[in-house]
Amino acid sequence: MEITDIRHDWPEKAGFTLVRPTGIEIYTFLHFMNSVEIEINREKVTVRPGACIFYAPDEPQWFHSDSNLTHNWAHFAPGFRVQLLRYRIPENTLLYPRAAEFISGLFRKTEAAFFSNEPFREDLLEAYTTEFLVRFSRAIAEENYSPAVSRADREKMQNLRHTVLSDPEKHWTVPQMASLASVSASHLHALYRAVFGTSPMRDLIEARIRYAQSLLLSGSDLPITEVAEHSGYADPYHFIRQFKRITGETPAAYRRARR
Repeated sequence: MEITDIRHDWPEKAGFTLVRPTGIEIYTFLHFMNSVEIEINREKVTVRPGACIFYAPDEPQWFHSDSNLTHNWAHFAPGFRVQLLRYRIPENTLLYPRAAEFISGLFRKTEAAFFSNEPFREDLLEAYTTEFLVRFSRAIAEENYSPAVSRADREKMQNLRHTVLSDPEKHWTVPQMASLASVSASHLHALYRAVFGTSPMRDLIEARIRYAQSLLLSGSDLPITEVAEHSGYADPYHFIRQFKRITGETPAAYRRARR
């Protein structure tokens, strides 16, 4: 199996910095939903939302986010280079794939498969990895992309999503989101699903659960009630039910299994 670890729409607090002066022994893929400062070839540059990079093994890695960060990331075994060459994807290069929203949805499925113990898990992971590479290769090669959603509306949805997912503790409502994007609630649903393939509230719920996962793995030993509160849930029992529905485990079991 090529994948050694993967997370989708993973949150980090404002001021987060990744520092790996000598890199790591495996490939690292990063996809940023917001602007970050990143070091490429010993030069620091600011990249716009949507930027991606495949770091080769032992390549120095550094990036910093002034604002709350949301990003997709994955690690792949050193032999992954063969796949990158096959699909004509350059390494250690900033890339801006067209309509990159597919990455979050595909990584969501891949992450679920990665942490499952279901039969034929390896086959499914291989299929998802191949789909990712094919779609990514096409996305960076396309020159005549004409989206069904206008560029302005797409940017509205991307900005809205970053704002909402960067603050999962807030008690968001659909009317609030629609107001931020300057559209009606019904139009928001249509645009959001067209761009991201899911509803605004479903996306928010999954972001809250991901944030809760990061708190549970932080080593802070926060009580489950506080994890729920920090993740935007006034009712801890509602939080536990949603957490188990999405992850297949209760928050306490999730933390115990990964300690």
